[in-house]
Amino acid sequence: MRNILLSFFLLLTFLGKAQNLVPNPSFEDTLQCPHNGWIEYSQGWKSFSSSPDYYNNCVPELFGYSVPNNFTGIQLAASGQAYAGAICYIEGETDYSLNREILGNNLISPLLIGQKYFVSLKIAAIPNTFNIGSSMFIDKLGVLFSSLEYTNLDSNTIPPIQNFAHVFTDSIITDTTNWTTIFGSFTADSAYTYISIGNFFKNNNTDTIHHTNSTYPNAYYLFDDICVSTDSSFCLNYVYIGINDEIIMEQNLNVYPNPTSDFVNLTFDDNEIHSVVIFNSIGAAVLVQNVFRKININISNLEQGVYYIHTNTSSHLINKKLIIY
Repeated sequence: MRNILLSFFLLLTFLGKAQNLVPNPSFEDTLQCPHNGWIEYSQGWKSFSSSPDYYNNCVPELFGYSVPNNFTGIQLAASGQAYAGAICYIEGETDYSLNREILGNNLISPLLIGQKYFVSLKIAAIPNTFNIGSSMFIDKLGVLFSSLEYTNLDSNTIPPIQNFAHVFTDSIITDTTNWTTIFGSFTADSAYTYISIGNFFKNNNTDTIHHTNSTYPNAYYLFDDICVSTDSSFCLNYVYIGINDEIIMEQNLNVYPNPTSDFVNLTFDDNEIHSVVIFNSIGAAVLVQNVFRKININISNLEQGVYYIHTNTSSHLINKKLIIY
């Protein structure tokens, strides 16, 4: 009983730690400078539908994907020096896989079933510029979680446009100068592992405002500072302050062998006590342990699959994936 209570206490302590579950939440970490605007050049982010854009000030202005001067006009990042953009509505569209742009990423760890999560993202409306041509403002912009990784192959592989999102705005976003923060919460009913950003509502369920006459009426928006956390204040006030600490701090933890089938070693290169939690693919904790410097864990009783190792100290968080075969 004592060990069970200790494990429960450690798990609560771990979950209470403020952490953004979205890797590269402000699009700052690049695989290479996006001269062509491909979202895939922002570490971890992908096109889940059509072809969302990536802007970073490492790009010379003449290519159109720099920050703050680019195809959309002049827009500073909400924080840092990068952001993403997407066409979120086209008047008269019926096949949403053609041009309804949605970007996505895998979460740092699966969501825990029954856990309440808070979500925030910053959005900027785009006026009618020569290259973008955005002539409408809309509502319903938000976030959808899934256990599937979507692709932009066709209408069967994109995120569902079924008038549902886990967090979205019912207010039409019209501010083309400042960033508007969307904030909400939901309780996870599945161990979701992916996040999608965009408009998941059909045209007749999306409210619009025409602000400019256009032969190709559409709404284009910019996105920055995506946050998912169990801490409401952390997400509501989220601001990028540097490349994701969780990624940097992974250097402090060595996991080997990995993949493995019978045991795994965890070694830390600091002198702190780490609360280690291992989650399975459906978000259930299968081990909770305090570790100082190193530990050898027998995992032969665990089923094959993907697991997630999370550790925390008073100063930082670390996240690693573990594969058991």
